[in-house]
Amino acid sequence: MSKFLRIFSILTLILVIGGVGVLSVGAQDINELEAEIAAREARRQELVAEAARITEDLTKVGAEKGVLQAELSRINAERKSLDNTIKQTENQIGSLRLKIQRGEKQISEYSSDIRTYADAIAALLRGIDQRDTMTFLEVLSSGETFSDFFAVRDAYTRIQDPLVENTNLLEAKKVELHRTTTKLALEQGELEEEKTILGDQRSIVKSKEDEQAQAVEETKQKESSYQASLAATLATIDALDAEIRDFESKLDFALNPDSLPAKGSSVLAWPLKDILITQRFGKTVSSERLYVSGSHSGVDFRAAVGTPVYAVADGIVKGVGDTDQACYRASFGKWVFIEHNNGLSTTYGHLSSWKVNEGDKVKKGDLIAYSGNTGHSTAPHLHLTVYATKGVDGGEGARVTERPSSACAGAIYRMPLAPTAAYLDPLAYLPPTDASYFKHN
Repeated sequence: MSKFLRIFSILTLILVIGGVGVLSVGAQDINELEAEIAAREARRQELVAEAARITEDLTKVGAEKGVLQAELSRINAERKSLDNTIKQTENQIGSLRLKIQRGEKQISEYSSDIRTYADAIAALLRGIDQRDTMTFLEVLSSGETFSDFFAVRDAYTRIQDPLVENTNLLEAKKVELHRTTTKLALEQGELEEEKTILGDQRSIVKSKEDEQAQAVEETKQKESSYQASLAATLATIDALDAEIRDFESKLDFALNPDSLPAKGSSVLAWPLKDILITQRFGKTVSSERLYVSGSHSGVDFRAAVGTPVYAVADGIVKGVGDTDQACYRASFGKWVFIEHNNGLSTTYGHLSSWKVNEGDKVKKGDLIAYSGNTGHSTAPHLHLTVYATKGVDGGEGARVTERPSSACAGAIYRMPLAPTAAYLDPLAYLPPTDASYFKHN
């Protein structure tokens, strides 16, 4: 049964019970209850509209958050790329700095060697110069022969030549190394400038990243606020639903056990050839999540779209219809309602199509429809509801009626409806089962 079905059923219940004659409350009390329900239903409609508006805003802000988050991710990636480039530049600068330091050290060593060679050459030159300036008499008085003099001079010359050659080579290397070091220093300066520019760019990107992160955070807070508002609105709706259910409970449908088949009598046949029950009647885990009342009004069977559906007992088709035409995905979808001759009535919901028409007489086992996934259905299946056809003194239980849609403002459903107490557990009248019949034991 649709989430909102029971909310509006009270209006038709009042009409039914008004003709019964056996009521637990008086006519004035019924009128007061009707007024209370109408007031709460009006408030509920306002809250449903408000919830729809908040949901729309929530969807928009969620999309906005997604766009902002994507942009933040892009900026974050850009900032990380700059961080990586800056790190690489710093590594290059460090490498150049080491090369320059090695070059400067080598230049210093070359300079020291050059000075050593220069001092040696100078000493040799001074020795040669001293002998060149000696007079002939001074040479003779020194006890040396001319031969010894020229031998010493030749020895000085042999030592001087490699010193001069090495000095010149060192000087050339020093010049070249100085040129290389100067070039490295220029590269280092350029990298330092590039690092400065990259640092400035990173600061700009980081500022954009911070702004974007703030925008994302504000959007998240806005989203959280909408979620809280929506939760509060839905909680209020649930509270109103609870009040309406409370009013429903005060308008009891008086069951007449004598008009019903005995439980366990198996007066009903299975509506499908292959049986697997996916949800029981009454309070179930899924019913608390899926239905306003928190109670499942029938039994669900596994059934792929197009599975043949059969009448569970002899009877008369009291109506066929499609709630999706009034409000898509909000109730039974395509349905068939049959009143049987054993005190029970049945509805077959979420059909893909039906094979019978209103007024047709059917026999147990007749093909009446094909299962589907229409109406308020999360997956293909067959929903079977069983009602008490009559109550005490013939009070009307199940019947086809019209009611306004809560999900689609202004739409009118035509569908089977019954007082709360008229809903019965189908498994009390279907054939016996064991654990193998159930998806969830």
